Amino acid sequence: MQVWTKLFAKSPFKPLIKHAEVVVETVETLEKALEAWAKGDYEKMKELAVEVDRLEDVADRIKMELRESITAKLLMPVQRSDVLEYLHMQDKIADAAEDTAKWLLVRDRGNVPEDIKDIILKMGKESIRAAKLVYEAIKQMDMVVESGFSENEIKKEYDLIRQIEEVENKIDGLDTKLMRLVLNANISWTEGIYLLNIGRTISNISDKAKDAAERIRIMMSK
Repeated sequence: MQVWTKLFAKSPFKPLIKHAEVVVETVETLEKALEAWAKGDYEKMKELAVEVDRLEDVADRIKMELRESITAKLLMPVQRSDVLEYLHMQDKIADAAEDTAKWLLVRDRGNVPEDIKDIILKMGKESIRAAKLVYEAIKQMDMVVESGFSENEIKKEYDLIRQIEEVENKIDGLDTKLMRLVLNANISWTEGIYLLNIGRTISNISDKAKDAAERIRIMMSK
C-alpha cells in the first residue's frame, strides 16, 4: 500500500494507470476467448475465460488497495471523490469482461450462424479498442496535470474522449444488428438467450468505458 501512496503523492493518475493496464489485459484476454469460441475450440476458450476471471480479481484487488491509499491527507489537483468515482468506473470495464466470460462458459457454442458469430467477434474487437482508449485517456490526464492544464494537452484529452464515445456508438449499432439477427435466426430460444447475453455483456464493456470517459470530462471541467 505504501507503494501506491508514494505514487499518489506524485500524481493521482499514476496508480490509476497501473489499474488500467490490468483492465486492458482482462479485455484482451476476453477477445482471445471469443476467438477460440468462434473457432469451436471450447477447451482453449474455457482456459482463457478462467484467465479473464483471474485478471478481474487482480483488478479488483488493486482497486481496493487504491481506495485504502487515497486518504484525505493526500494533496491532489483533483477532488478525492472524483478519483474514487473514476476508479469505480474503470474497474467496471473489467467486471463487464468477466460477465461475458461467464456467459461463454455456461454452454458449448453449438451451431451459431456465421453472421451472428462475425458480429460478436466485431463487438469483441471494438471493446478492446474502448478499453485501450480509456487507458490512453487516463495517461493523457496525467499529462494534462503535469502540463498545468495546458490547452494543447486538454485538446488531446477531449479527442480521446470523443473517440471512446464513437466506439461506444459503434458497438451499440452492432448490438442492435446482433439482436435483429438472433431474433430472426432459426435457432432455439435457449441459444438465442445465450447469444443475446453475450452481446449484452460485451456492449457493457464500451458502456463502462464511456462512463469512465465522462468522469474524466467532469474532472477536466472543474
